Amino acid sequence: MNFFSRIFRGVSGFYRTGADRPLLEDEGRIRRMYERKRWEVFLSIVIGYSFFYVTRLSINVAKKPIVDSGILTVTQLGQIGFAIWLSYAFGKLINGFIADRCNMKKFMTTGLLVSAVINILFGFTNFFIVFVMLWFLNGWFQSMGCAPSVVVMSQWFSNRERGTRYGLWSAAHSIGEGITFAVTAAIVTYFGWRWGLWGAGGITIVIAILMYIFLSDRPRTYGLPAIADYKNDQTGTSEDAPLSIKEAQWGVIKHPAVWILGISSACLYVARYGVNSWGMMYLQEAKEYSLITAGFVLGLAKIVETAGAVTSGFVSDFLFGSKRNPVALLYGIVMVSGLILLFHAPSTHLFNMNPSYAEFLTGETLDGRAVEVFKENGLVIPEGASLTLFDTKEERYWIVDLNTLPFGLSGYRIQDTGEQLHVCSKYSLYHVAGSSLFGFGLGGLLVFLGGLMAVDFCSKKATGAAMGLVGVFSYLGAAVQEWVSGGLIEAGEMMVDGQLTHNFDNAFYFWLGAAVVAVLLPLTLWKVRAKE
Repeated sequence: MNFFSRIFRGVSGFYRTGADRPLLEDEGRIRRMYERKRWEVFLSIVIGYSFFYVTRLSINVAKKPIVDSGILTVTQLGQIGFAIWLSYAFGKLINGFIADRCNMKKFMTTGLLVSAVINILFGFTNFFIVFVMLWFLNGWFQSMGCAPSVVVMSQWFSNRERGTRYGLWSAAHSIGEGITFAVTAAIVTYFGWRWGLWGAGGITIVIAILMYIFLSDRPRTYGLPAIADYKNDQTGTSEDAPLSIKEAQWGVIKHPAVWILGISSACLYVARYGVNSWGMMYLQEAKEYSLITAGFVLGLAKIVETAGAVTSGFVSDFLFGSKRNPVALLYGIVMVSGLILLFHAPSTHLFNMNPSYAEFLTGETLDGRAVEVFKENGLVIPEGASLTLFDTKEERYWIVDLNTLPFGLSGYRIQDTGEQLHVCSKYSLYHVAGSSLFGFGLGGLLVFLGGLMAVDFCSKKATGAAMGLVGVFSYLGAAVQEWVSGGLIEAGEMMVDGQLTHNFDNAFYFWLGAAVVAVLLPLTLWKVRAKE
């Protein structure tokens, strides 16, 4: 017993926040140190938390290739997703409470580094039980990212700055997701799903090392004044001042508004991870995109989501006097509208060609006989159009680039299914608009429901606890979504033109219903005041 006690004391001592140092007296030195470290810690948590997402979502890009290779079924993938979100949910709760007492430089870096290593190990196995065990373990170390990031913000940024900084930091969600959907999708397309996991893990190890170099402990451990004193932003009430961390955390648990926000966030995460986890597969099968073009659509949506996250905190702080509810409602309406548009917009599929026409698709321009088939179906191919074959590890298709819009946005894709040549538009503006509206609204709601409102309602001494309590609800919602969505999607399994595909309708109704509840439930908190 003494041996394990010494181990526990050693580990807890390593991660515990440092002791307060005597305050520095040189105001110029204080200002220089403070501003330099504020920039360093903020960039560290934004970039670092982005790569928590890269190592969390890497499997989502690889789902269809894994299913097509016969290694796992859709139901098994749903169970793997359930495993990570279950451990992540309870990890967020426990690690959120622990984070209030820890040195974030060590604590947060450990989580990112171990998660990177797990991604690399994940790419080496073929066994379902090993997949589940690794991804369950990944969920626990992933939970050492969010609450610590918010604790860092509460330590280094004052009350009047926090809404804007929280919004900017929330861009890390969409930055990481965008990297996953664009870069990891390209790696998977050309080198296979295992390299997608290895690549995500390898670059994240580098990011973890850099984060350890630039992240810092609390200001007082460097002889700097507390942020409220440095910014002259002492807004805490007199009754809040004498609270211990334990008392402040207990106040979080007893606050009914935090529980309502937790349930709202759980519903939001059903919609969020419905699209994040299954969106690539949905666009490929229901809307007939290639892996790369599906990654482009969702990657673009993540850029727009960044704008939603960044603007939400600014709008609430400067246009609504730090009131969160009206802005959350507006962003929620945008999110639900985008989800409806994405679902109801028609597929990119235009018509089919006989597979024998593949012999005419060999040059750099479309053969005249193929051009006639396009013309018969009401599509005119201009003289400057080019033809490119993509014969990758995962799929075989041709791109007809019309060269009428920049970045190759105009054109058609001819997909070889083995039994037919499916001719589709490269992109649909309806899908781009729907996913972007969903992303913009989601970005704002993640700021409010995912933590900012809970942090507003609770003592700043228990920031990690507030994030942890909301987080356990959020990721229980994500876990349930994985299991339920996997079952609903597999129930719609069918063969079309010799290709395995799925009906996503019931899963999408599940995501949409959850999104509506997430928007409506916070309206019950309209009159709840933020804690000063």
